[in-house]
Amino acid sequence: MPRTIHIAVLDVDIPPRTLYETHGLCSAHFRNALQDAATRLNALTGTDLSIAVTPYDIRGGHYPDSRHLRKTKAQSPLSETSIDAILITGGALGVYEIEGKPWMRKLAKLLQTLIGHTLVDSGAGDVYVEKCPLGREVGIHTVQLKREFVDAFPLALGNLPDGQLKIQMFHGDRVMVKGTGSGVLPETAAVALPSPWMNIGSTPICPIQGMYYPGRVLSVQGHYELDAFGMQKMCLEFAPLLGWTDSKLGLFLEQVGFDYRRDDSGAFALAVVCFLAGE
Repeated sequence: MPRTIHIAVLDVDIPPRTLYETHGLCSAHFRNALQDAATRLNALTGTDLSIAVTPYDIRGGHYPDSRHLRKTKAQSPLSETSIDAILITGGALGVYEIEGKPWMRKLAKLLQTLIGHTLVDSGAGDVYVEKCPLGREVGIHTVQLKREFVDAFPLALGNLPDGQLKIQMFHGDRVMVKGTGSGVLPETAAVALPSPWMNIGSTPICPIQGMYYPGRVLSVQGHYELDAFGMQKMCLEFAPLLGWTDSKLGLFLEQVGFDYRRDDSGAFALAVVCFLAGE
């Protein structure tokens, strides 16, 4: 039976102009990635699933109507405008800058759980977000996925060698877990979250690369919606704004790569569609 998943995509930032001219807004990047993943899921399972996206300009005050949100999985669509899921794009600002940004406060209040990967995570138990003292992750990095997360989406992630996900990144923040008593957990320690929350995986400098709450929330630090072309444009746009030297920019561009695809973004996009579809 044909099924359409309607996603409200909240554009909280804009892409570089050169990327916008060829690929559109961030919501369009996610739409293309998820529609491609839905096509692959249909081919693998024989389902008839499609993805529909409605973009919302959050900076401009355009929000989805809460009356259109489906409250439970079992609830039938209220109308053709019913919203099955909310996807929040990435942005340049950190959650720790929320006090000076009215739009961030409004969005956090609307969702009742903070926004984006780091914002969702800062509201999920004994965790906090900080500017990473060990530097930025830019370009393709390898995330060591947690076995329980791979097991949740075997169709999408089960064939990744050693459970390692290669994905484009562009961030300078990280989510950390507070330790018992004072201080924080050592970076080499296993990062546990309050059940049913699950840490999806880690890199050497960011111990929580995303979070998963079965049937409700999936967040990720990496950018499965961007390929090397898109990430190159991000680097070139932000290099002068962040004060990168030519040598640092060159190193990041090398990490991004110049091939169209040499990462596992397609696998993660498929995991997202499986999550949305309840597969």
